[in-house]
Order: sequence, then C-alpha cells, then structure tokens
Amino acid sequence: MPLHSIGFIAVFLPLTLSLYILLSKVGQGRVALAGLVGMSLWFAGWRTLSDAELLLLSIVGNFLLGLSLHRYTPRHGTIRTVLLTVGVLMNLSVLGYFKYSTFFLENVQLSGDTVSPFVTGPLPLGISFLTFQQIAYLVDVSRGQIITFRFLEYCVFCAFSPKLMAGPITRYGEFVPQIASAMRSLSTLALAEGITLFAIGLCKKVVLADTLAGYADPVFAAGSSGQALGMVEAWGGLLAYSFQLYFDFSGYTDMALGIARMFGFTLPENFNSPYQATNIIDFWQRWHMTLSRFLRDYLYIPLGGNRKGLLRQHLHILITMVLCGLWHGANWTFVIWGGLHGVYLMINHGWRRLGVHCSHTMGWIVTFLSTAMAWVWFRAESIPAATRITASLLGLNGFWTDGLRGVLHYLEKPAAQFHSLAQLFTVEEMRMALSFDRWTVYPIDVLFSEPALHTFWLVISGVVVLRLPNTREWKTMEHQSPEATLTMMRGLSIGVLLFLVLLASMTSHPGGFIYENF
Repeated sequence: MPLHSIGFIAVFLPLTLSLYILLSKVGQGRVALAGLVGMSLWFAGWRTLSDAELLLLSIVGNFLLGLSLHRYTPRHGTIRTVLLTVGVLMNLSVLGYFKYSTFFLENVQLSGDTVSPFVTGPLPLGISFLTFQQIAYLVDVSRGQIITFRFLEYCVFCAFSPKLMAGPITRYGEFVPQIASAMRSLSTLALAEGITLFAIGLCKKVVLADTLAGYADPVFAAGSSGQALGMVEAWGGLLAYSFQLYFDFSGYTDMALGIARMFGFTLPENFNSPYQATNIIDFWQRWHMTLSRFLRDYLYIPLGGNRKGLLRQHLHILITMVLCGLWHGANWTFVIWGGLHGVYLMINHGWRRLGVHCSHTMGWIVTFLSTAMAWVWFRAESIPAATRITASLLGLNGFWTDGLRGVLHYLEKPAAQFHSLAQLFTVEEMRMALSFDRWTVYPIDVLFSEPALHTFWLVISGVVVLRLPNTREWKTMEHQSPEATLTMMRGLSIGVLLFLVLLASMTSHPGGFIYENF
C-alpha cells in the first residue's frame, strides 16, 4: 500500500488517524497504541500476510534478545558479546536469505546452469531498514544506552507504518520517549503541519519524480538492450534519473514525516538539499542522513574510524561504502556504486589534508557530476549496461545518435500529451508556422515536443533543488518568524490545494517508490 495510493490516502490513513485520536482523547492511551500497532501490521501485510508475520517475529525475537542483553551487567562481558553477536547475525541472516541468497548462489556456482532463486517475488516490506534499526537497538542496549523495556512501545517503534517501507532509520532513544508526549501533543496545528508536509512530499513524488521517470527509463532501457546512445541523450536521461531519485526518496521522507507529525511524532530529517553540496563529504552529510549516521556510528567507528592511521582510515571508508552499496541491492552494480563513493571520499579527505583551496562553484560542479556519474551504476541493471551508458556520457558514441538533422526533425514531433492539449488551440493557431529558408517550424509542435518538455522538467527540477527552501529550511523559517510569507495557515492552504490537485492528477497505477525495492 504505497503512501501515495488512493487506498492509503482515502482509507487507511483517515481510519487509522481517527481511531488513534479518538482513543487518545478519551484517555485510552494504551489501547490507542495497540490499535496503532494493529493497523501498522495490517499495513505491513497488505501484499502478503507473511510480511506481517515476519515483522512480528522480528519484533518479538529482538525484544527478547534486548531483555537478555540488559540482564547481564558489563562484568558479564563475554555473555553480552555472545548475545549481541547472535542478535546481529540473526538479523543479518534473515536479510541475507531474502535479499542475497540468489545473488550468492549465482556467484559461487561452478557450472553455467541457471540458478533457481531461493526467494521469488518482492522483498518483505522494509526489511533492509528494519534490519538496521534492530541492529542499532541491540547495540545500544549492549552499550547501556537503553534501560527501559516495554513491549508495546517497542512494537510501535518497529512497526510504525510511515517509516516502515523506506525509513527514515530511527533509533529507539529518539522515538520511544516521544510516545508518552505524542498523544498529549495532538492538535490542529500539528495536523496542519503534517498535512502540509505530506502534500509537499506527494507533489515531489507524483508530479516531479514520476514525470522524470518517463525521460530516465528509456535511456537506461536502451543501455540494457545494447543500444548506443549519443552524449546529449545519455546526459538527458542521467540528469532526469538523478532528480527522479531525489524527488522520489525525499518525497517519501516528507510524506513519512508529515504522517508522523499528524500522530504527534517527530521523525529525524533525512535530506538537507544534497545536490547543493560542494564536496562528497558534505553530500553524505545531506543525503539519506539517517543511513549515513548509522554507517558512521555502527560500522565506520567500530572498525576503527580515523584512529589507526591514514591507510586504515581509507580502508575503513572503502569497506563502509562498499557495504553501503551492497545493502542497497544484490547486484555488483551496487557494489561498484558504493566503491566509487568510497574512492570519492578518500580523495576528498586527501584533498583536505593538502589544504588546497577550491572555489564553491568548482566544488559544486565536481561533486554534482561525480555523484551523477555514480548514479549510472546505481540505476543500471548490469555492468555491461552501466559501462555502455558511461561511454555515451563521455561522448564515445557521438554527440547525437541521429545527428543534427535528426534532432531538428525530432523537435517537430509533438509529445504524446500534445494531442489532448491541442484541443485548447484553434485550427489557425495550430497551423501557424515560421519559415527559415528551407526549414519550416511549427512553434506549437516545438513547444510541446519531447525534447522541449524534457528540458523544461530538468530546469524546473534544478530550480527546486538548488534555489527553493527545502523542508527543513521551511520549518525553521516558520518557527523563527510567524510573520513570514509561508505562515502555518498559508502553508496549510498550499498543502490542501496541492493535495486536491494531485488527487485529480494521479493515475490508477501510480509508480512505486524506488527505495521500496531496497
């Protein structure tokens, strides 16, 4: 049940929110939490009941392990270490079975026979994010950072539906303490802010991400089919995917934060204008911030961080980013994507050590282009496809596939949407033409041609990510200056309008969230 589906927006969310608010207001707090857990399990099992069963089994198993870890004091170091190791391996084994078993078999087989997959169909809902959340919980218990254990609160922490599908990755200590105050903080103001955040995220997903997918998908499909692309086409598709990925995941996060706000919770921010970063270190401090935080605190630092010399630091960075790539998907393309970012980070740290100055503009250009080039490996279905597209980006297959004449001819071809838009114009307007020597151009055709619309959406996307305030900046501005242009009530008005417009524009088969696959 995607967050942008009609079923979620029109049925699940209103029903769950109404039940939660009603029970909270009549003083049935524990019943309200139990109802929230029950609805979240329903959400988890909307595709298949086994997803909800796996989630519940994971919750029970990790809660009992947490209790066992807490039972032994630090002087029982060996027992605590064994329990923690068992817990981490248990969670990783479940993730490994569902996500990596077929990938492992394909890479260790001794013959050329095709491997029958252990697991077919989509991954259990949110299993990658749940695994990291459970591991962080067990580690925090072993460190003595968690000392209270209530099963119902732990169920809410793990199963809360907005963050179940694709995060953000939350920690027990930053979520569970909110539960007692969340029901007391329910108000029209929190509801207004939540609806506005949800509408902004919905706009990012349905209007921007899904539209850009129509320009990105054909380019990567061509790369997978072996077709050589021109440099302009390749960059057009890659830029479309770069913005699509951001708006898709950032939109989901805004929707999750907005829903949580409606219930009185505050989830951690996950994006802070990452495409405005001026170096790769800055990028990872802005992109998928809860994942970066997890990798830093539970992998990079335990490996040794920067405490064991320069060479070991670079090795730890590379290991962390390769595992980050592998976490995203069971494919060598993800491993290469993670390795590229590991190399980027090593170069960035080395550059800082040299103390060489670089202008913000040059730093931004290098960072954005490097990040975009790496996205090829994130999106491509295979290494040959990624290699083929990378060659096109470098101009090795020519500037245009069909040459300049083909491009000019293509500009005269209207987009698919043009046929419905044509009804807005009279016959005389439609037949208006401009002649240049032997060339005849129809302005309306050019205006609504695929290249023109593609360029339009790329420009709009660039303005949004580089110039407009992000969600965090908007909220900060609102809290600091109630007299600002975007006051809460005006923001609510904008959100409601966007909400209505998007409901009208949504198709019966909306595109799924990219990170739902991870």
